[in-house]
Amino acid sequence: MYISEYEIALRLFLACVFGGIVGFERERNDSPAGFRTHILVSLGSALIMILSMYGFNDFTTLTKDPARLAAQVVSGIGFLGAGTILRDKTSIKGLTTAASLWVVAAIGLAAGAGFYFASTFVTLLVFLTLERSVETYFFRNSQTLKIVAINGTCRVKEINKVLEAHSIVPQNISMKLLKEENNKTTIEYILRTPFRKINMDQIIEDINEIDGIFSTEQEGKSDREFFPFFRRLFRRTKGPNKPSM
Repeated sequence: MYISEYEIALRLFLACVFGGIVGFERERNDSPAGFRTHILVSLGSALIMILSMYGFNDFTTLTKDPARLAAQVVSGIGFLGAGTILRDKTSIKGLTTAASLWVVAAIGLAAGAGFYFASTFVTLLVFLTLERSVETYFFRNSQTLKIVAINGTCRVKEINKVLEAHSIVPQNISMKLLKEENNKTTIEYILRTPFRKINMDQIIEDINEIDGIFSTEQEGKSDREFFPFFRRLFRRTKGPNKPSM
């Protein structure tokens, strides 16, 4: 089977574009693996796929297995993804970036094999999945708390117990230090509770009762509706309410 140089160039170029699209989104979020890393992973995967499919045509007496080299890409990308995962005392970061590297490798393999529609469509789906505005649109009850505590006295376990009492799973929390001044530490808690409402006033009151907590404020409250387009469409089909006679 023969493949022209133009076809090879097209597949490698598309692999670069697809990897760059995903990498651009990761770069905007300051991820450990960004624009260049995703391009290199996609490009390398596409080249290996092309090599496994067309690089051994001269060996006519041998039985070829085009999937053998591609399988090594899938297993080898795990080592690269593991390097992007960081764990600290409060959260684990980098899982999404590791997954995006794995998917980009698959996109590169598909582009290298000539599956243009599949690689293009998957790139679009991955970009939409990673885009934070899409996530915010669907997960409407994301709340942000700013907790000011006396230095060295912020009780993370006690805060998590308060959240558990309100049926909020601690795994859905990310923390980051905003600033330290006047012997006080400001911490940002992001609570993700999709598809249901929570009593933030009661949560704030309970957190403020913890020793060492100076104040707790809620900000960035989202008023988005879940599937608002379909909700508005449903209202239109029902029509306006008629006054009762």
